[in-house]
Amino acid sequence: MDTRKRRQRQSGKKSRIVALASRLAVEKGLDGFSLTDVARAVGISKGTLYYYYPTKSELVFDIAARHVNEITRIILEMIAEGGSETDPAALLALFFRKHKANRTRMRLHLNLVHQAMNGDEALRQRYQDIYAQWRQQAREALATLLPDSPHRETLLNLIITTIDGLNIQSMLDVNAVSTDEIAAFLVGAAKG
Repeated sequence: MDTRKRRQRQSGKKSRIVALASRLAVEKGLDGFSLTDVARAVGISKGTLYYYYPTKSELVFDIAARHVNEITRIILEMIAEGGSETDPAALLALFFRKHKANRTRMRLHLNLVHQAMNGDEALRQRYQDIYAQWRQQAREALATLLPDSPHRETLLNLIITTIDGLNIQSMLDVNAVSTDEIAAFLVGAAKG
């Protein structure tokens, strides 16, 4: 089998593993499933699963990243369709709401952040890489939405920080903050 086909097959298998592990995480909670459970659900041996995911934290990271990437894809498609006519405040509010709505993803993300902060250096590096990727995607989106703003980089940093804060507050059930108001304020401040 040529290299390209093998990579496609491996990518498909990895996607199937992440999809079924996501379902287990929703059904049983993050601590309620094991790699053995995932291997059984996928219909592969534990050894084969270890080829793709040697640790549960790597699998959980990909589950969380998959959810974030899906939200990001939707937002970027909306920007591409609407271009500079897209209302930045409405789009940002939607982005915040979509993040808050997925409690499973938030829980996975916060658990992984905890592990990364407490000595899992490989996971810390993966988070540094994914945050860099998110920043670049947001930078490109903001260049389309707010081409004349001198404060786009500051807005970018505030968006990512706000999402992290909203996630924490939402998981603790202390969030009475209006995401629409936050979005309108941030975009208004960025416009100058």
